[in-house]
Amino acid sequence: MNTAEKVYQDVKALPEPLAQEVLQFVEFLKFKQLNLEKTPNETTIKAMQAAERGEYEAVDLKKQWSDA
Repeated sequence: MNTAEKVYQDVKALPEPLAQEVLQFVEFLKFKQLNLEKTPNETTIKAMQAAERGEYEAVDLKKQWSDA
């Protein structure tokens, strides 16, 4: 039995409120993983550094990130 199957079997035995908590935790882990995978590209990093120096407006920085 692989890990996903073991989790499934264990969660099936839980009362619904606890199963909901497990689901929320799994969704949190998925969200966390997606955010770790999204890293700024070189252009965005340079724009962020320029913003720190006051050379970029926040709107320009937001556009750089959106375009990445």
